[in-house]
Amino acid sequence: MRYSEDMKLWLFDLAHGNLTESEIIKGFIKYYVIYNCTIQNVQDDIHFHTMYGVLGEQTALENLNKALCNFVDYEKER
Repeated sequence: MRYSEDMKLWLFDLAHGNLTESEIIKGFIKYYVIYNCTIQNVQDDIHFHTMYGVLGEQTALENLNKALCNFVDYEKER
């Protein structure tokens, strides 16, 4: 189930900068990608379903984009 307590905790930690890049990527895949969702869905979930505010949204999206970009760059170097 996508909207689980674990997902809510992951969103909280993402919006507050508490996750490693590996945890960010794993959570994004687990809670979004396998349900055919996108980064926009992450933003919508934080915006409409939490009280983390604009700063939480910005933190989450910056960390998610950074983790994904770093993963892609790392994979290109291998």
